[in-house]
Amino acid sequence: MQDLDDRVRDGFMTRATSTGTARRLPPRDPKGGRPTQEIAALLGVHILDVALEQFIAQGVEGASMEGIANAANVSKRTLYSRFGSKTALLFAAIEHGTAHYLRPIAANIPAGSTQDKLLHVSRKMLDASLKREAIGLESLVSWIADHKSEVSQVTPSMGAKAGIALIQSILEQVGDGDEKRAYDLPFLATFLFDALVTCPRTRILLRHELENTSRAKADYLKRTMNLIARGMPFLDEDCSG
Repeated sequence: MQDLDDRVRDGFMTRATSTGTARRLPPRDPKGGRPTQEIAALLGVHILDVALEQFIAQGVEGASMEGIANAANVSKRTLYSRFGSKTALLFAAIEHGTAHYLRPIAANIPAGSTQDKLLHVSRKMLDASLKREAIGLESLVSWIADHKSEVSQVTPSMGAKAGIALIQSILEQVGDGDEKRAYDLPFLATFLFDALVTCPRTRILLRHELENTSRAKADYLKRTMNLIARGMPFLDEDCSG
């Protein structure tokens, strides 16, 4: 059986996208040479998808480069040439999985007031963080945190850093009034992320104090936002422009 990277070169690979529809890669130039950037990028996404599945299903220690290569139908040489090591592949897979959830949230923020936007992105991030795949991602990050002596790279943020940056970008759209300038926006963005995402997630998964239902989550986030906004009136400003 041909390796996937060989079949990419021959133009036979069909890959399921995140939307569930199949996409056939274009055939490689018959004259030979390196694969196009499009083919190389799609192959990289495929490898990261499979690697993430393997790491979550088997754990970091149970997954191997050989097993990942077999599951992805590529050679180990391809994995090492692209990522260098199992640890580097693990980090790349985690960041890839996190971006899968955060990218569409950042790209589809509705118009409206600052509160409306914050409630929208917070709800989307909370829902994404409660999915089975996201919980699997968190288990990988926890493994890295428990093996710091073995891992020299910085621990992935599991979306927190990107989520906080997204909230801060919304806050920065508000007019530059004196009240807004009185706040440390990075600190405020982190506070809002914890209040609107981290805390309800903990209440749902660990403390079992909040039901994982649309109504319960919407009510919790609205009450939390109303409480916060009492001390920060600028959060009522419209930032739809």
